[in-house]
Amino acid sequence: METSKYYLGLDVGGTAMKAGIISAEGNLIHSLMQPTNKNAGPKAGLALMEKVIRLCIESAGLKLDSIKAIGAAVPGIIDLKNGVILDAVNLTDWKNVPVRTHLETIFSKPIAFLNDANAAALGEAWLGAGKGAESMVFLTLGTGIGGGLVHQGKIIEGRHGLAGEIGHTRIEMSRPRPCSCGNFGCLEAYAGATSVLKRAYEALAEDFNKISDLHEPAEKKTLSCKDVFDAARNGDPLADRLVEETSSALALGIINILHFFDPEKVVLGGGMIAAGDDFLKRIRWFVKDQAFKECAQGEDICFATLGNDAGILGAAIAARQMLLKN
Repeated sequence: METSKYYLGLDVGGTAMKAGIISAEGNLIHSLMQPTNKNAGPKAGLALMEKVIRLCIESAGLKLDSIKAIGAAVPGIIDLKNGVILDAVNLTDWKNVPVRTHLETIFSKPIAFLNDANAAALGEAWLGAGKGAESMVFLTLGTGIGGGLVHQGKIIEGRHGLAGEIGHTRIEMSRPRPCSCGNFGCLEAYAGATSVLKRAYEALAEDFNKISDLHEPAEKKTLSCKDVFDAARNGDPLADRLVEETSSALALGIINILHFFDPEKVVLGGGMIAAGDDFLKRIRWFVKDQAFKECAQGEDICFATLGNDAGILGAAIAARQMLLKN
């Protein structure tokens, strides 16, 4: 197994840190995951990065010399040029964290540094649902909404690494809802998982006759997005309305992307795709109804296929691309 043509990808998250090793051909040969203590601070986080990378190499039966380059996919607002996390909302006190310099010093390897949504987009473009497409947009549907743009196999990062921040494009100007970013009317404020639950509680407060089955989990403080989508499939009228609104909002965001970027594929990933085919069918219907018919429609809008491996695969591919570029 020993060779000098392996690339390692690291995916840093608020709940877990993953690492994976790919061959020169792009095959994932080994991966592992360690839980992240989001409140431990950046010093402990950097130490965990080192530990996870070393453990991944060791458990794969390789040596550090076998790894040509490392890709680090990180959350939050980043300084792409200098390899620094400027601020990560889901990681306590992670401000101005010099990730690239730290990893370069520890491992003496070239380090590719990128946003976690862009890493997932790159993984899906090369090895997942976007494989073979010249251009692809990736949306990650979770607590919020992130995204990435891929053209001819490469991420479009933009001047500040902010290209693809699809969740913060505005879709509503009249009485817009507040967004976590501090602005109003963003796509994330209507279609992120946090928004779905917020709108569910608002709707339940107005459901005076308690016709919805969602009242029980809401009163027990256990209401989840899954409850909303399950109830919609079972014919619950309030839940059905919430899913319809969410699908419509996502479709508006996708239509804006289609009319601006005109990609071959739109790939949807993240926890919310567990909502299943009914959710996808609704999104496709709204897009078909309102987008230019020449744009990607129907099966060109699809769910991601790599699951939680997308980030580590994309980070490793970014490391490989960096070496080829140089």
